[in-house]
Amino acid sequence: MSRWIRVGGWGLRLAAAMAVVALLAAGCQAAGGAPTHTVTGATPFYLDGPQQARPPDGTLAAGSRVTLARAAGSYAQVVMPDGRRAYVAADSLKALR
Repeated sequence: MSRWIRVGGWGLRLAAAMAVVALLAAGCQAAGGAPTHTVTGATPFYLDGPQQARPPDGTLAAGSRVTLARAAGSYAQVVMPDGRRAYVAADSLKALR
């Protein structure tokens, strides 16, 4: 009986590890994917979340190409050219054709 539990535990660990690898691969594919949008003007960005009560962490130059990770109201989370995720004003993005 204890041998079955060990095998079952190993199987569960293997399944969990495979699920983590699949999620990481999906995230890397999204982060490393082709740009989906361009920044229409100099746009401040925030690394920790939208609408910070402090100055922006930086500014994306007009024409920067980014990958849209998710849109949330007036802000969007993007993957910047250097691979970092940041929040920008959604109306500062234009979809690439």
